This record gives sequence, structure tokens and C-alpha cells, in this order.
Amino acid sequence: MLSESGNEGDDEMQTLSPVRSDGGWHTGRRAWPLVAAALTFTLLAAACSDEPPSAEKTVTLRVMMTDDWITPPFLEAVRDFEREHPGVRVEPGKTPISHILDTVTAAVKSGSPPDVVQAHAFSAAAQDLAQEVDDLWAEGNPLEVADFLPGAIDDVTWAGHLYGVPLDTNALFLLYDADQFAAAGVTPPREPFTFATFEEAARALSAPDGTKRALAIPQSTWWTYGWIKANGGEVLRVGDDGKAQLTLDDPAVVGALDYLRALVQQNLAFAPGAADSHSGDALALFRSGSASTLASGSWDMAVLKKDSPGDKYRSTLMPAGTAGTRGSVMGGSSMFVPKGSKNRELAFEFMAHLVSDKYALRLAKEEGRLPVRPRVYDDPFFSTPDLQAVIEQLPTASPFKLSAFPEVHDVFAKAIDEVLRGGSDAGPVMAEAQKQAQALIGTK
Repeated sequence: MLSESGNEGDDEMQTLSPVRSDGGWHTGRRAWPLVAAALTFTLLAAACSDEPPSAEKTVTLRVMMTDDWITPPFLEAVRDFEREHPGVRVEPGKTPISHILDTVTAAVKSGSPPDVVQAHAFSAAAQDLAQEVDDLWAEGNPLEVADFLPGAIDDVTWAGHLYGVPLDTNALFLLYDADQFAAAGVTPPREPFTFATFEEAARALSAPDGTKRALAIPQSTWWTYGWIKANGGEVLRVGDDGKAQLTLDDPAVVGALDYLRALVQQNLAFAPGAADSHSGDALALFRSGSASTLASGSWDMAVLKKDSPGDKYRSTLMPAGTAGTRGSVMGGSSMFVPKGSKNRELAFEFMAHLVSDKYALRLAKEEGRLPVRPRVYDDPFFSTPDLQAVIEQLPTASPFKLSAFPEVHDVFAKAIDEVLRGGSDAGPVMAEAQKQAQALIGTK
């Protein structure tokens, strides 16, 4: 029922539906003309500003958002900020998700960066595009680290420093078809719910000939990382010194991948249909009734509830891994101040303004964007059963920080494809991936 800003998905945006469909953004640089990217933002910024220049306004604050964020709630927040800052004109612009960091890179190099950018602050920091804002968090402003979800703070943290402000969030959780569970005589997934009990239920939900299976798997690094986190695994750790420690071959990582591979090989799960398939493919299998469960987010729940408003589609937490862990992957986005911006303090004020409870609640109700402060969830709007699983999952969710290293991300993507589509044992595959990825990290 709520939204997510994702990186690899293709699903449409609705009033209470997806912003993007596949979790964290892919923040790696792509081969896209940087000058064109900068020009795109400049032109869109001019087009999106809803107020003509005023002689009384002497400071222009340029704000770059993804192309689905220039909406009525956002524009109201802009107008309110301008009213509270009479000498300031906010110039909002929009850029496609996949081009955000290309655009910022071009703007920084040209000496004319925007002042606020929506993306993943950790990735911008890793690529030396963001300014540290530790001091601004510490200056008694309305923001307190303790007020935010841990994963949301992690999204703006790199090498022990804060580089931005969390904006919205989401998490991977499990959707299931209650009618299919009832027809198969399987108890709906309830606590304690584990990898083992999920596999047991999958056997009853699947057809021997493989035409009907318990789970549909997309080819998504973000999605796969959610299962890895559920199993207590991690693929990347970054110390306070900024050094990255890769753990692609960690036993918990290998265990999660082998678990999913075994489900596929036993005809209990559909493998990704192609190397570039995404959550839309898995959703189609679930909607058609070919799959009984789907690990996804609130954006897909919105689509499903539109199809069937009753109790057919329900949600629960991700199953706990073999060690009894309870984790998931976090989606959403954050904001940062690019290097070279001359309006650092004002930019931070705007970010704090946009993430305030007033706008967070309106964005949730009108656009389905999940708030990053737990206290906002006290509002009765969030009491519906459809939202409870994702709300319960959020405190255990972590951002997919491997996306800060595009080349390593590609190695990881190739490895999971070899396991989930190719059927190879995860151990040797991930050991080789670790070796290749480590060599790439070592060149930075």
C-alpha cells in the first residue's frame, strides 16, 4: 500500500502504489553523457519551478529530485519553506533515478552543482560527491539521530560520518496468497516462521510438475540481499576509516543463496526468467496464481490490493534464517549536499524541513511513501493490517551498500545469476566472486 524508490524495477507509480519496484537504487555511474545529464536537470528545474522569480529573493536553492517526486505534497513543502525564508527561492528539478549521480558528477565538475540531491547519501559519499554534515546534525537543529530508523541513518552514513538526511524508506517482506494456503491446507505463515518452516510449507503449495510453485524469484541484487540479511549475512562492511571489507563468500551469504537454489531445483520456486528479469516478472507469476508467495515491498501490495481489495493477499515478516536471525533489505532514499554547493547550511535546513512529520505524514497518505521516523507511525493511518508487516520489518532492514561500488555490484549480480539461474553451488561461485571483487576494491 505504500511506496518505494527503487533501482532496478519497472513498475508504475500510483496514488498508493510503487514509486519504483525493486528496493534500493542502483547508484553506480552509467555510460550516459554527463553534459546532457546536467542540461536535463537545468531544463527540468526551470520547468518545475511553480513560482516566477522575485526581486526580493536573493538566494536560489537548487533541489534535484527523482522524476516521481515533484508532486503536490513536495511542492507545498517548497512553498512553505519559501514563506518561512523570504529571501530564498527554491528551484526544484527532476532527473531519472538512473541518471542522478551522473548529473551530479557533471554539475560538480562544471562548478555549478545543485544544493540538495535526492539519492542514497552513502553512495554519493563513497563516490566523493557529498559534503559531510556531522556538524549540522550536532548544532541543535530539529534532527536527532535517535529519532530515525537505524537503517535510515545507515543510508546517510559512510566511513563513520553523516552525509545527508533520510527521506523515505521501505523494506522487503513476504506477501502470500491466503486462498492458496487454505486450499493446500497450509497454516498461514506466523511466528515462529523460519527458512525451514517456509520450505515445509512450499512442498505443500507446489505442484510436482513444477507448474505451480511456492515462490517467484526475480533477478535482483537488492531482493537477493534481503534474503541474505534474513539469514544473518552481509556482503560489505565499511569501517570508520572508509575501508571496505567485502564478505561475498561469508557462510551466511552462501547459505542463503544455496537455500534459494535448492528451492528452485526442487520445483518449489521459480528461478529468474532471464538475467535481466526484475520484480515485475515475479509479481506476474504471483498475480496469476502460479506462485503462492512473493518477497516484495509495499509497492506490490498496493498493486495486489487494487486487484483484490479483500483478504486474499496478506503479508508477514521475512522468514528467519538458519541462525534465527531476523533481517531484511531497506529501500527508500535520502538527500545530500553535493560538493561545491555554496548554500550548505540552507540546504540542510531544507532537508530537515522536507522530512518533518507534517510532510512525512502527507506523503504517506497521498503517495504511499514510508516515513523514516518511527514516531510518525503512531498515526491511525498506519494501523491497517496491510501495513503492519512492513512497519515491523523496518527496524531490521539495512540499505544495500554494495551499490556504492558499481563494478563490484556487477560481479555480485553475475554470481547470483550463476547460482539462481545456472544452478551452481554457491560456495565456489561466491569464493570466485569475492576474489574478483576484492581485486576491484583494491584498485580504488
